[in-house]
Amino acid sequence: MLFGAVLLVLGRGDLLRPEVVGGEPVPLPAGAVGADEIAEVRFSIVHRGYRMDQVDAVLDRLQRELAWRDHRLAELEARIPGSAAPLPRRRPGAPDEG
Repeated sequence: MLFGAVLLVLGRGDLLRPEVVGGEPVPLPAGAVGADEIAEVRFSIVHRGYRMDQVDAVLDRLQRELAWRDHRLAELEARIPGSAAPLPRRRPGAPDEG
């Protein structure tokens, strides 16, 4: 019974990534966000918070999907005749100009 209580409190083995001790939280930067920025995000560790493995899984998926999207956009932009430079990334939530 004591073993079960310990498992309940500590979790079930290696489901979580190793805790970064002494690390400062790293928020998303202002401006456009891509896969690289998501890879650098770090959250504060608190006693009552979200399950780190679930947060990590969502961030990993977002990072992969944004990297794929950015790669695909670059491919499509390269097909535009006379396009020397990639189009600027619009900041999420910013109104369209024009």
